[in-house]
Amino acid sequence: MFFMISWQAMTLNGILRFTLKRHGKKPIDLDRLREGSKNPALFTLAVPPGYKVETLHTGSGLEFDVVDRVGMEVAAPAVAVLYLHGGGYIFGSPKTHRQALIAMAKAFAAPVYGLDYRLAPEHPFPAAVEDAARAYEWLLARHPDSEIVLAGDSAGAGLAIATAMGVRDRKLKQAAAIVGFSPYADLAVTGASVESNARTCAMFTPRGVREAAQMYLAGADPRDPRASPLYGDLSGLPPMLLFASRHEILRDDTLRLAERARAAGVKVEVVVRDRLPHVWPIFVSLLPEAREAFATVAEFARRITRARAEA
Repeated sequence: MFFMISWQAMTLNGILRFTLKRHGKKPIDLDRLREGSKNPALFTLAVPPGYKVETLHTGSGLEFDVVDRVGMEVAAPAVAVLYLHGGGYIFGSPKTHRQALIAMAKAFAAPVYGLDYRLAPEHPFPAAVEDAARAYEWLLARHPDSEIVLAGDSAGAGLAIATAMGVRDRKLKQAAAIVGFSPYADLAVTGASVESNARTCAMFTPRGVREAAQMYLAGADPRDPRASPLYGDLSGLPPMLLFASRHEILRDDTLRLAERARAAGVKVEVVVRDRLPHVWPIFVSLLPEAREAFATVAEFARRITRARAEA
């Protein structure tokens, strides 16, 4: 049964089919993908009144786009968010995801650090994992009294979960929560939805998601938990809020991850919507459904904050 979606979502599905999916039966054209990342649409880069975006370079070579409220900067915010962008580990940047960073800053009333991590194939696995781990440790040092939230979309959501697993294993201060939009959590690409949703997915083809995984892995084991957290030990991770479309190819990455995390004792909330594209909440400037998703994120943030205060 299909449920109603907005006309904006129907339009976006059509645009994505024309600009992305129609190329999915051919080898990935990395130059074409990255050209779009270098020149995002003006609405993507827009910054609303009361907010600012600054590029920050650390002494250790990391680069962030930092979103924060104007005039509200504090040395020790209650929460700081580390956001990891999607793009299959091969394209994308904090600039292409600026609207998601801004929406996350609003939802958590907190500064958001969008990490510009290294991309494959020039920097294959585990480069992105190493960058995210360094970024988390840097953020802990910058805001030692703040709660850290890990967030991301697609590859970035999988990377956020892998980062939390590494934080646990190194016995660092664990993140307060994880927010993931359609996590790319299985680079072995074994989910049943990869084939069953091949026609209904507005963005990807099975060939495309497999090729992106191969470009990132460069021969590494696709079931290495640092690349595919679905295959890792999920115990001891913080509460998760996950989103997915019922009709996207990567739906089962989210559903299987949620099932295994719950079995490991993790508190997991999952929002699944019909007929929306992959990582639909990041299209917050376009879709009413995305704005509804971030209202859910904001409520999750309030509950996490209350729970930590009462602990």
